[in-house]
Amino acid sequence: MPWREFEAPRSQAWVENARAWLASPGEPLVPRGAATVLVVRDTDDGPAVFVQRRVSTMAFAPSMYVFPGGGVDPEDAEVELDARVVTEAADAMGVGPAEAAPLLAAAVREVEEECGLRLSAADLVPRAHWITPPFEKRRFDTWFFAAAMPADQTALGKSGETDHDAWVLPRRLLTAYAEGDAVMLPPTVVMLEQLDAFATVDEFLADRPVLTAVSPQLVDLGDRLVMRSDIP
Repeated sequence: MPWREFEAPRSQAWVENARAWLASPGEPLVPRGAATVLVVRDTDDGPAVFVQRRVSTMAFAPSMYVFPGGGVDPEDAEVELDARVVTEAADAMGVGPAEAAPLLAAAVREVEEECGLRLSAADLVPRAHWITPPFEKRRFDTWFFAAAMPADQTALGKSGETDHDAWVLPRRLLTAYAEGDAVMLPPTVVMLEQLDAFATVDEFLADRPVLTAVSPQLVDLGDRLVMRSDIP
């Protein structure tokens, strides 16, 4: 798989924590299951995606642009979902139905909680699987899904965890990221790049990418820290 290097976040606290880990690695936390959704819609300039910016006081990914999503709760395992839908998603993800079902339920729940959209598990298309690096103080085993914007619904920020939300063209947010005007984690950048390669939402949702777990590795290049990631 090709690998890429992503610059470390512009945060002194992050850098200090990362260097402390490199100097004396400890036992990494077990990552919590999580689900994130790229809600997309067509525009005259190509697919747009709904993003939110996390408030600066968040312990994980402060001030970063993200897609709606969050951790799997115990209650998500109790949600009744269509068995056929779960089986199809599990097959695509390369996991068992018992593992896939809570992730699908969490994705549906989190999208409604964070931006008021009502999706179903059948709307979700698996896109990627990323695991937070071992040195982070909060770790997530995150599945990324994509879904078309439901008709006759409106996406609005509904969570106190974010201070801004917008529909954006991937290339514009990527440009802001490259110029230092937007902060994002590596998987968000990669997801935007992939979306930007498609002319329509239908083409994007019909795509079936390779779903291999990606866990960025912290690398000290002397003058700077980077996160090196193998991208499927």
